[in-house]
Amino acid sequence: MDRFKIAVIGAGDMGGNHVRGWISAGHHVVSVTDTDKIRADKLALRYNVGAVYGDYKEAIDDPQVDIVSVCLPLVLHAPVTVYAAGRGKHIFCEKPLASSREAAEDMQRAVELAGVRFGIGFQRNFSEGVGLVRQWADEGRFGSPLVFSSDLMQEVRPKIAMHDARGNQGPVVDACCHYFLMWQTVFGSKPKKVYASGRILGKDRPEIAHFEELAVDTAVITVEYESGDIGTMNVSWGLAKKSPIRGRPDRIYGPKGGAEGPFNSFGRSTVSFELYEGSSTATVTVEQPDLFSKQFTIFAEAVREGKPAPVGFRQGLDMLRLSHAVLESAKTGNIVHLD
Repeated sequence: MDRFKIAVIGAGDMGGNHVRGWISAGHHVVSVTDTDKIRADKLALRYNVGAVYGDYKEAIDDPQVDIVSVCLPLVLHAPVTVYAAGRGKHIFCEKPLASSREAAEDMQRAVELAGVRFGIGFQRNFSEGVGLVRQWADEGRFGSPLVFSSDLMQEVRPKIAMHDARGNQGPVVDACCHYFLMWQTVFGSKPKKVYASGRILGKDRPEIAHFEELAVDTAVITVEYESGDIGTMNVSWGLAKKSPIRGRPDRIYGPKGGAEGPFNSFGRSTVSFELYEGSSTATVTVEQPDLFSKQFTIFAEAVREGKPAPVGFRQGLDMLRLSHAVLESAKTGNIVHLD
């Protein structure tokens, strides 16, 4: 089975990335599912996908489907994964893993009981920049300890469901997980404790006023690792409309040197970084593959060989635990220790 048949569940922006990525990786997308039929029809037409469904169960029940690719709001990750596993399908699910640890554990039990493969969409961690900065750190070019600083600055998201505290839970859960995994990968260490302050800058915006509880949309985060390294992040999804403010490039530094640039970016064919060693400076440019195609190729290989996916429940649970610890610290004002 060198070419798997894929059912993509969700036809939003990420669903489009999944359809394109699976096709680019050499696999056959047999269906697209979305409750918005117009959106699903458009995506299917764009990529010549044969079947469109409004109910994920119909798509998953198709006997030809090998892999279910989940691109849905966070609260739906668990029920769709559990259903797909129960039908003997392998599952690739977008990040974050789940809305709660309990939901994540339900997913893991179902997958393990069914004996299917499960992968999670941290495609940014496959970027050339993450591999390069990890190599530089391992070679001791920066010295130790290290500080890794990241920024993510945007106005209120057009996908307003991202601001629902009971839905996608805001940028700390939905977006910061990419950066947390990058830090953990480069440091080669687990987080030890976290301190964060959070606010809701978009609380007066009418487009999100109907939510019963708004998610924290802005935070300043510090994570200390067992290695003694530190990750810091400024994140906001609450900037003014059409604000020119943008996040700064990622920056890592230590006593001997550092580097800066968009280390875990995607959607660019080439990416450049500045490398600093002592007083010297060099610009390093690398070619960037299609990260969605790359992650699906790696996952398909794990399915083919019957091996665990390289990015799965362990990483998903680690990032979910850290994200929720950040929110706890922001709420209580206390340092949160991670066992």
